[in-house]
Amino acid sequence: MAAENCQMEPGDTVAVWGCGPVGQFTIQSAWMLGAGRVIAIDRVPERLHMAEVHGRAETLNFEEEDVYDRLMEMTRGLGPDRCIDAVGTEAHGHGSFDAVLDEAKAAVYRGTDRPHVLREAMMCCRKGGTISIPGVYIGFLDKIPFGAVVNKGLTLKTGQTRMALR
Repeated sequence: MAAENCQMEPGDTVAVWGCGPVGQFTIQSAWMLGAGRVIAIDRVPERLHMAEVHGRAETLNFEEEDVYDRLMEMTRGLGPDRCIDAVGTEAHGHGSFDAVLDEAKAAVYRGTDRPHVLREAMMCCRKGGTISIPGVYIGFLDKIPFGAVVNKGLTLKTGQTRMALR
């Protein structure tokens, strides 16, 4: 569903944040739906290894390099066509100001979510791109760069699971 929500076109570059079970399935699904390139982003070496070996994905360890800068370099300044937040509220921002602020708010019971990945995907996605958000968010999110969403003409598709409506 995460990959389907991206409305991929053949040859698209897809960036997947999170290489846990949802991310691994998403990587495989992106290939099945015609991705030309899949970039997997995480910090856990074993997960990145699985994404590279079993998912045939290019990998990016966010503890070792800046995600935005590296994605821009990998896509010649355009950004990925499709971005998938397969992390949600469990995101770690590796010392970025927004991530530190999110953790501080959670520590004093003033926040519940850590939307660092969502913010990053919004900033990284190319103009006219799509962001799929199967990642779980449970509360009110703040510091979301909605201006980037509007100015870039991004499409957001969300949902944890598909449900039959009857």
